[in-house]
Amino acid sequence: MKKSKNNLFLLLLCLCCTSLAIAQSDENINTDRPDQSEGVYTLPKGQFQIENGYVFSKEDSSANLMLRYGLIPNTEIRLEGDFDLRTPDFSSTTFSVKQRLYESEQRFIPSVGLIGYGQYSKTDAKAYTFDACLAFESSLTDALSLAYCASSSGQFENLDVTAQINYAPNNKFWTFVEYYASYNGTRAPEHNINAGIAYLLKPNFQIDLSGGRTLWQPEAQYFVGVGIGYLFI
Repeated sequence: MKKSKNNLFLLLLCLCCTSLAIAQSDENINTDRPDQSEGVYTLPKGQFQIENGYVFSKEDSSANLMLRYGLIPNTEIRLEGDFDLRTPDFSSTTFSVKQRLYESEQRFIPSVGLIGYGQYSKTDAKAYTFDACLAFESSLTDALSLAYCASSSGQFENLDVTAQINYAPNNKFWTFVEYYASYNGTRAPEHNINAGIAYLLKPNFQIDLSGGRTLWQPEAQYFVGVGIGYLFI
């Protein structure tokens, strides 16, 4: 059963890559990595994008691959796989739908997005879960923006929050500082901070570097991450 599920996921990746790569675009790439927050941006209809990254820490190492496709205006579908590099094996698979609810053209008034998730996990107590996220993003200046999210995890057992400041002095480079935490009534909250940079080698090709640590823990845990994003044009 384990092998068949992994083969099915790999088959879906291949089908998406071969059948959707013909999508056209004249925009710069806009990714949902390397931060923890969900963006409100959705791919235009017919566009296909790949985002891939690796995270390394003392405790574990993992890879994350996300395939995104613009289904209709303001709506995209996504297939995501987390790969445990220690096993090695897929640890979870997530299908999600992102809907842009409101796009603001004024400063300080946020744009709003809604994401729904369906996940299969080998390591969590619940193998199949369904969760949701509300994402907000507002422009503060020409270069500064604020993004924040409130989402559930573990079948609405946990409340996950993020808040970040983004700085983008031009259309090729941006950097961020972000706080994120997870709350559950049965245990102490988990607080974290991270920061990172992203650079566009081409309008459709992004590379990124990030790092972070836990906060207010007896022994801090650190991580670093690297990744890429590619928009097929």
